[in-house]
Amino acid sequence: MSHMLGNERGVFFPAVVILLMVVTIFLLSITAAYQSKYQTFTALEMFYTGAAIEKIELFHRQNLQ
Repeated sequence: MSHMLGNERGVFFPAVVILLMVVTIFLLSITAAYQSKYQTFTALEMFYTGAAIEKIELFHRQNLQ
């Protein structure tokens, strides 16, 4: 154990690489979750916009007759 503590360069690089990979995976997962949520909101917006246009057109047709 004292040999590992004395040889800091042998431990430092793998620890930094592992930390970098963990942080990268964490950030990529947050980005993927945000993108998925954003796509869901976009799909809902398109759906409700289309439904509102249909209702307005139906109301307009009923008032023209």
